[in-house]
Amino acid sequence: TYMSKKEEKITIGILISEIFLGLLALLTIFLPALTTSNVSLEGVYTTFGGGSNGGIVTRFFDFSFGNFLAYLLIIAGMILAFIRLAISKTDNLISKIITASLFLLGGILLIFCKQMLNMHINTDINIFTLSYGPLLGLIVCILDCIIVLIDIWFSYKISNIKESIEIDKDELKAEVMAEIEEEKRRNNKE
Repeated sequence: TYMSKKEEKITIGILISEIFLGLLALLTIFLPALTTSNVSLEGVYTTFGGGSNGGIVTRFFDFSFGNFLAYLLIIAGMILAFIRLAISKTDNLISKIITASLFLLGGILLIFCKQMLNMHINTDINIFTLSYGPLLGLIVCILDCIIVLIDIWFSYKISNIKESIEIDKDELKAEVMAEIEEEKRRNNKE
Protein backbone atom coordinates (compact mmCIF):
# COMPACT_ATOMS: atom_id res chain seq x y z
CA THR A 1 0.00 0.00 0.00
CA TYR A 2 2.92 2.35 0.63
CA MET A 3 4.08 1.94 -2.94
CA SER A 4 0.64 2.66 -4.35
CA LYS A 5 0.33 5.90 -2.34
CA LYS A 6 3.77 7.01 -3.46
CA GLU A 7 2.97 5.97 -7.03
CA GLU A 8 -0.30 7.93 -6.87
CA LYS A 9 1.47 11.08 -5.67
CA ILE A 10 4.07 10.84 -8.43
CA THR A 11 1.36 10.26 -11.07
CA ILE A 12 -0.64 13.25 -9.82
CA GLY A 13 2.50 15.40 -9.94
CA ILE A 14 3.26 14.27 -13.48
CA LEU A 15 -0.30 14.96 -14.66
CA ILE A 16 -0.34 18.41 -13.05
CA SER A 17 2.98 19.13 -14.79
CA GLU A 18 1.47 18.08 -18.12
CA ILE A 19 -1.49 20.42 -17.61
CA PHE A 20 0.74 23.30 -16.47
CA LEU A 21 3.10 22.97 -19.44
CA GLY A 22 0.10 22.76 -21.77
CA LEU A 23 -1.16 26.01 -20.28
CA LEU A 24 2.25 27.62 -20.85
CA ALA A 25 2.22 26.45 -24.48
CA LEU A 26 -1.27 27.84 -24.87
CA LEU A 27 -0.24 31.22 -23.45
CA THR A 28 2.36 31.62 -26.18
CA ILE A 29 -0.56 32.86 -28.28
CA PHE A 30 0.07 36.23 -26.61
CA LEU A 31 3.75 36.31 -27.59
CA PRO A 32 5.06 37.60 -30.94
CA ALA A 33 4.53 34.98 -33.62
CA LEU A 34 5.69 36.91 -36.68
CA THR A 35 7.87 39.97 -37.04
CA THR A 36 9.04 42.35 -39.72
CA SER A 37 11.55 45.15 -39.43
CA ASN A 38 8.97 47.38 -37.71
CA VAL A 39 5.97 45.17 -36.83
CA SER A 40 5.60 42.38 -34.30
CA LEU A 41 2.40 40.32 -34.49
CA GLU A 42 1.22 38.11 -31.67
CA GLY A 43 -0.21 34.65 -32.16
CA VAL A 44 -3.67 36.05 -31.47
CA TYR A 45 -3.45 38.09 -34.66
CA THR A 46 -2.04 35.28 -36.79
CA THR A 47 -4.80 32.99 -35.57
CA PHE A 48 -7.91 35.14 -35.28
CA GLY A 49 -6.95 37.92 -37.69
CA GLY A 50 -5.98 41.53 -37.17
CA GLY A 51 -2.71 43.13 -36.27
CA SER A 52 -1.31 46.43 -35.18
CA ASN A 53 1.22 48.70 -36.82
CA GLY A 54 2.72 51.16 -34.35
CA GLY A 55 -0.42 51.17 -32.20
CA ILE A 56 -2.69 51.58 -35.24
CA VAL A 57 -4.85 48.50 -35.69
CA THR A 58 -4.27 47.14 -39.18
CA ARG A 59 -5.97 44.01 -40.37
CA PHE A 60 -3.15 42.02 -41.94
CA PHE A 61 -4.72 38.58 -41.59
CA ASP A 62 -8.05 36.78 -41.58
CA PHE A 63 -8.95 33.87 -39.32
CA SER A 64 -6.57 30.93 -39.85
CA PHE A 65 -7.97 27.52 -39.02
CA GLY A 66 -4.51 25.96 -39.32
CA ASN A 67 -3.11 28.25 -36.63
CA PHE A 68 -6.25 27.78 -34.54
CA LEU A 69 -5.85 24.00 -34.86
CA ALA A 70 -2.43 24.19 -33.19
CA TYR A 71 -3.96 25.73 -30.08
CA LEU A 72 -6.95 23.36 -30.23
CA LEU A 73 -4.60 20.37 -30.16
CA ILE A 74 -2.81 21.79 -27.12
CA ILE A 75 -6.15 22.39 -25.39
CA ALA A 76 -7.24 18.82 -26.26
CA GLY A 77 -3.99 17.49 -24.74
CA MET A 78 -4.63 19.50 -21.57
CA ILE A 79 -8.21 18.24 -21.35
CA LEU A 80 -7.10 14.64 -21.82
CA ALA A 81 -4.43 15.08 -19.13
CA PHE A 82 -7.10 16.54 -16.82
CA ILE A 83 -9.43 13.61 -17.53
CA ARG A 84 -6.58 11.21 -16.75
CA LEU A 85 -6.06 13.09 -13.49
CA ALA A 86 -9.75 13.14 -12.54
CA ILE A 87 -10.63 9.58 -13.58
CA SER A 88 -7.79 7.20 -12.77
CA LYS A 89 -9.23 4.40 -14.93
CA THR A 90 -8.53 6.51 -18.03
CA ASP A 91 -4.82 6.83 -17.19
CA ASN A 92 -3.54 4.05 -19.44
CA LEU A 93 -0.92 3.66 -22.14
CA ILE A 94 -3.24 4.59 -25.01
CA SER A 95 -4.44 7.81 -23.38
CA LYS A 96 -0.83 8.74 -22.55
CA ILE A 97 0.27 8.20 -26.16
CA ILE A 98 -2.69 10.25 -27.42
CA THR A 99 -1.84 13.05 -24.97
CA ALA A 100 1.79 13.13 -26.09
CA SER A 101 0.71 13.09 -29.74
CA LEU A 102 -1.69 15.99 -29.24
CA PHE A 103 0.98 18.12 -27.60
CA LEU A 104 3.60 17.24 -30.21
CA LEU A 105 1.30 17.90 -33.18
CA GLY A 106 0.15 21.18 -31.63
CA GLY A 107 3.75 22.26 -31.10
CA ILE A 108 4.74 21.35 -34.64
CA LEU A 109 1.78 23.27 -36.08
CA LEU A 110 2.81 26.32 -34.03
CA ILE A 111 6.03 26.73 -35.96
CA PHE A 112 4.17 26.53 -39.28
CA CYS A 113 2.06 29.58 -38.43
CA LYS A 114 3.54 31.62 -41.29
CA GLN A 115 2.65 28.97 -43.85
CA MET A 116 -0.96 28.76 -42.62
CA LEU A 117 -1.71 32.48 -42.70
CA ASN A 118 -4.74 33.89 -44.47
CA MET A 119 -3.69 37.31 -45.72
CA HIS A 120 -6.32 40.04 -45.61
CA ILE A 121 -4.42 42.67 -47.51
CA ASN A 122 -2.12 42.33 -50.46
CA THR A 123 1.14 41.98 -48.55
CA ASP A 124 4.12 39.84 -49.38
CA ILE A 125 4.14 37.02 -46.83
CA ASN A 126 7.91 36.75 -47.14
CA ILE A 127 8.43 40.01 -45.22
CA PHE A 128 7.34 38.19 -42.07
CA THR A 129 9.76 36.02 -40.12
CA LEU A 130 8.96 33.56 -37.39
CA SER A 131 9.37 35.06 -33.94
CA TYR A 132 10.05 33.47 -30.55
CA GLY A 133 6.43 32.78 -29.51
CA PRO A 134 5.83 29.70 -31.69
CA LEU A 135 9.35 28.42 -31.04
CA LEU A 136 8.83 28.70 -27.30
CA GLY A 137 5.47 26.96 -27.70
CA LEU A 138 7.14 24.10 -29.59
CA ILE A 139 9.80 23.74 -26.89
CA VAL A 140 7.17 23.63 -24.15
CA CYS A 141 5.13 21.07 -26.11
CA ILE A 142 8.24 18.91 -26.55
CA LEU A 143 8.88 19.15 -22.80
CA ASP A 144 5.29 18.08 -22.24
CA CYS A 145 5.84 15.06 -24.50
CA ILE A 146 8.97 14.18 -22.54
CA ILE A 147 6.99 14.31 -19.30
CA VAL A 148 4.35 12.01 -20.80
CA LEU A 149 7.10 9.60 -21.89
CA ILE A 150 8.54 9.71 -18.36
CA ASP A 151 5.04 8.89 -17.09
CA ILE A 152 4.88 5.90 -19.49
CA TRP A 153 8.34 4.74 -18.37
CA PHE A 154 7.42 5.20 -14.70
CA SER A 155 4.19 3.21 -15.12
CA TYR A 156 6.09 0.45 -16.93
CA LYS A 157 8.70 0.22 -14.16
CA ILE A 158 6.03 0.19 -11.43
CA SER A 159 4.08 -2.56 -13.21
CA ASN A 160 7.29 -4.62 -13.52
CA ILE A 161 8.00 -4.15 -9.81
CA LYS A 162 4.42 -5.15 -8.94
CA GLU A 163 4.66 -8.24 -11.15
CA SER A 164 7.94 -9.32 -9.56
CA ILE A 165 6.45 -8.80 -6.11
CA GLU A 166 3.43 -10.91 -7.08
CA ILE A 167 5.70 -13.63 -8.50
CA ASP A 168 7.81 -13.54 -5.34
CA LYS A 169 4.66 -13.79 -3.20
CA ASP A 170 3.40 -16.75 -5.22
CA GLU A 171 6.76 -18.51 -5.03
CA LEU A 172 7.01 -17.83 -1.30
CA LYS A 173 3.47 -19.08 -0.78
CA ALA A 174 4.26 -22.25 -2.73
CA GLU A 175 7.44 -22.81 -0.68
CA VAL A 176 5.59 -22.29 2.61
CA MET A 177 2.79 -24.63 1.54
CA ALA A 178 5.36 -27.25 0.53
CA GLU A 179 7.08 -26.93 3.93
CA ILE A 180 3.73 -27.25 5.72
CA GLU A 181 2.89 -30.37 3.72
CA GLU A 182 6.32 -31.80 4.47
CA GLU A 183 5.85 -31.05 8.18
CA LYS A 184 2.44 -32.76 8.11
CA ARG A 185 3.98 -35.86 6.51
CA ARG A 186 6.69 -35.96 9.16
CA ASN A 187 4.12 -35.61 11.95
CA ASN A 188 1.97 -38.39 10.46
CA LYS A 189 4.97 -40.73 10.31
CA GLU A 190 5.74 -40.19 13.97
